Amino acid sequence: MLDPRHATLFLVLLVGCAPPQPTTYVTYNAGLAVGFVPAANERAPGTSEAVAALDADVVCLQEYWEPEHIALIDAAAADAFPDRLFPDPAPEVLPAPACLPTEADPDVNDIDALVTCIDESCGDACGDDLPDCVLSECALEFLGLEKDCLRCVQANVSDTPQGIRETCTTEATEYVYGGSFGTGILSSLPMTPHDPLLLSSTTTRRSLLHAVVEAPEGDVDVFCTHLTAVFSLIPYPREEGSWAEEQAAQVTAMRDFIAAEAVSDRVVLLGDMNAGPPVRANEEEQLANWEALAEGWEVPFVDIDQRCTFCPDNALSSVDSDARGRLIDHVMFQGFEGRTKTPDRVLDDAFGTESCGAPIAGAYSDHYGVSVTVEP
Repeated sequence: MLDPRHATLFLVLLVGCAPPQPTTYVTYNAGLAVGFVPAANERAPGTSEAVAALDADVVCLQEYWEPEHIALIDAAAADAFPDRLFPDPAPEVLPAPACLPTEADPDVNDIDALVTCIDESCGDACGDDLPDCVLSECALEFLGLEKDCLRCVQANVSDTPQGIRETCTTEATEYVYGGSFGTGILSSLPMTPHDPLLLSSTTTRRSLLHAVVEAPEGDVDVFCTHLTAVFSLIPYPREEGSWAEEQAAQVTAMRDFIAAEAVSDRVVLLGDMNAGPPVRANEEEQLANWEALAEGWEVPFVDIDQRCTFCPDNALSSVDSDARGRLIDHVMFQGFEGRTKTPDRVLDDAFGTESCGAPIAGAYSDHYGVSVTVEP
């Protein structure tokens, strides 16, 4: 008969020799951008519960801008993801008014004309429909604003037209949502935050979060970001540059920072890059920036799965139903060569909600998430 002490020793040895478990990394843009994405407030509780229920070890979140939305995910994810990182907002408000008429041309920066147009042409539009109405019905008044004024108007997109006029004629708000970065990291594994990289950006704060996660087989540097979107209808509100050039500069800064600051041999980069390749049935998005970003990285979802993450079948997205989708949300690896990586698309279930009092058959967000499980 086996001595109980020997049985105990056998169990200790058995547990000690157990192989490391797989680790799953997820990126997800929750689309909780009030004023940009429909039904942000209505979706926030259900979206947060769905994120908290993910079968994942590390989650890079984007577009959790508002304090009340961050509080929702913080509460929902407390048990599954005990380590959580959300950076404090970094507002920037200049004391000089952004929208005052110039002496040479009183029609320049005529924000009163913009507000009047919105009242007359878009007065019946609800909050979710207001931005599209302004761009279609009040484009001349909107585009007639000087760059500083235009930037302030864009940075206050979640306010009422009257509130925007009051703000931008008394100060110059540089960043939307009070300077919130909108990004965060959830981890079921012990996580140590490191200093982030503040990225140069316009209207919306952008950064690269950095944390070291104690994965089963050793430390992993995790970087999480949301790069500048390249808009076609919204003008770039600076005298020089463009949305695409701004994104390109972020890619360069990010690659340099990762090379200098990573402290382990394994690195994971996650986020909504607003750039991606023309694989499967997807339209390319900022291909030059994507190629510059992806050089030297393994991207299993792009190599194997290739489904869109910003898709025409999602009623919340701005992609036309007859257009091709885009693959712009990514989980990228360095130092994991030889390990099996299983990609999947997550949080792509239907999630009924309402926008402007009418049902909308979208998902939890205007984006779908990307998951990659790495075998030890």
